[in-house]
Amino acid sequence: MPQGISVFDEQLCLRVWNQGFLDALELPPDAVHEGIHFSDVIRIPVTRGDYGQGDHEQLVERITTRIGKFEADRLEETRPNGRSYLIQNEPLFIDQQAAGFITTYTDISEQRASAEREQLAQKVYTHTPAGIIFTDEAHRILSINPATTQMTGYEAFELLGQTVYGLITLDEGQTQDAFERDLVLQSSWQGELEITRKNGDNFPAGTRVNRVDDPQSGMPAHYVWILADITERKQSEERMRHIAQHDALTGLPNRMALLMRLAQLLPEARRHGWKIAMMFLDLDRFKIINDTLGHQVGDELLREVACRLSAVVRETDFVARLGGDEFVIILPGISSAADAAVVAGKAIGALSSAIEANGHELHTSPSIGISVFPDDGPDGDTILKNADTAMYHAKAAGRNNFQFFATEMNLITSERLSIEHKLRHAIARNELVLCFQPQFLAGDGEPTGVEALLRWHHPTEGLISPARFIPVAEETGIIVEIGEWVLATACREMKRWIDAGLKPMRMAVNVSARQLRRRDFSETVANALTLSGLPAELLELEITESSVMENPQEAILILERLGRMGVTLAIDDFGTGYSSLAYLKLFPIDHLKIDRSFVADIETDLNDRAIAFGTIALAHSLGLKVIAEGVETEDQLELLRTNGCDEVQGFLMSKPLYSAAAFTFLHARCPAE
Repeated sequence: MPQGISVFDEQLCLRVWNQGFLDALELPPDAVHEGIHFSDVIRIPVTRGDYGQGDHEQLVERITTRIGKFEADRLEETRPNGRSYLIQNEPLFIDQQAAGFITTYTDISEQRASAEREQLAQKVYTHTPAGIIFTDEAHRILSINPATTQMTGYEAFELLGQTVYGLITLDEGQTQDAFERDLVLQSSWQGELEITRKNGDNFPAGTRVNRVDDPQSGMPAHYVWILADITERKQSEERMRHIAQHDALTGLPNRMALLMRLAQLLPEARRHGWKIAMMFLDLDRFKIINDTLGHQVGDELLREVACRLSAVVRETDFVARLGGDEFVIILPGISSAADAAVVAGKAIGALSSAIEANGHELHTSPSIGISVFPDDGPDGDTILKNADTAMYHAKAAGRNNFQFFATEMNLITSERLSIEHKLRHAIARNELVLCFQPQFLAGDGEPTGVEALLRWHHPTEGLISPARFIPVAEETGIIVEIGEWVLATACREMKRWIDAGLKPMRMAVNVSARQLRRRDFSETVANALTLSGLPAELLELEITESSVMENPQEAILILERLGRMGVTLAIDDFGTGYSSLAYLKLFPIDHLKIDRSFVADIETDLNDRAIAFGTIALAHSLGLKVIAEGVETEDQLELLRTNGCDEVQGFLMSKPLYSAAAFTFLHARCPAE
């Protein structure tokens, strides 16, 4: 028999059993014999834990008592090994007296699993959020699940017997016949389809179609269509695409969108022989506005600039913001470079009027570089780079103008990049060195100090002029590292000279605007003094007036901090920048330096002479000393001396000297006291 069988007599002793009985209860063959009591049989699985936790003997007694009532019962039980059994107890009676009982164990594992699978499938079919459509081989609808009704608005009775193609829209260019042939050949299809709701609206659905074949013939018998409404996903993708391709501040397309637009335009332009203009626009003085009035004002300014630029171009043109204060305008299909010049003029005009931002009236202007495809480059990267190069030349030409790209611009840019690359290794390779130009009292010519001047000796190019590499260092930020090296080296040299017997005197070191903007600049100065052992009063920092006027209020705090350390301060190149006297009187400075450009023509140019003498009078009225640099003739020296200039510096007295020569020169004129 396929079932397990056991027969116990009226004393509950085992009389008949088969292998199925042993398998059902997982009994060892040698543990069962004729006449064994039911309690001893059941004790084996009880001890094994098959009937749960608790006192084993109490469990055995409870089960035995129940069986000893000789009552018919029927139950389903799943054994620890995972098999399920239908267990039926039938009592035996002779002359109405209990004579024992028969128990059958029927393995119903497969039936139960099948029923559970069917129930689970029905639950999935009913409760899944995906729409499920079951069709015949001709794609006529046989059934739909509730999710399909929810998605489409159709009840099941409205769709049964209808073809599924009444609900879906195939991709453009794809026929129903071709679609069905693909299903027959591939057995499944996956993609996106447009689904039509009962109200006529469409929505995108991720769709999968599986073919179900007849097991006998192997031919297609049914199809299962699974639909997922991906409207939110598509909307989210579109939002993410917009975020990825647009600037969050201005709403303009960003660099990614710009490159994608170029990838579309350039092949078409090549095919038709069209010209495309690329305009690279940078706002003049934006950093000063941003740093002085705050980012909120700067952001409002950028938004208004974006609006004004968008208003001066055609619908077919493309305006993008690359970041910071950099904008790009693409002008496709122009007939000549003159068309780009017209738009550039409009952009300059649009930004010429004041911009109101958070209660501030702001003025800015653009520097615009223009390159033209294909004249100035064969691809998007090249014309963008060349427009950027042209923009820098617009800045150099006085700002608030536009410049077209020219080949010589590329040469200048290439040289700049070469300088930048070599400069990044100059300190590590000990290519930088300091020269020192002495400074003297204008009256008796006694040395008062030296100015440290940076020189670069490249191993292959030789001496590279500061005029070539200092602007590059400033622009790239390398000047901060170089400035720290200059400061530390200059302090160390002066301390070494003093230790070698030189009378203590001032060491003047130039400070860049980038260094001055760093919050840790005061700590850098203190560190240089500490490591060198140079007294603070022997160090003078020379700062250009343009750098302190970038953010005067912040500069006052920094200069006061340096002054409290004992360091002296000088305004370098005075008269070449723009200074507010209201701020100048607040700066805790000790010296004004008259720029060499005013000293050079002081003998012949009355305007330069007036500026120089006026600077001396202004400085003295503020309690400051004056140093004139670039003194090269006796007449210049005499004019400065007779008009009260305190100190002088220039080739007339001494050219810049390397360390050993500078020490010898100074020691000969003022040995240690």
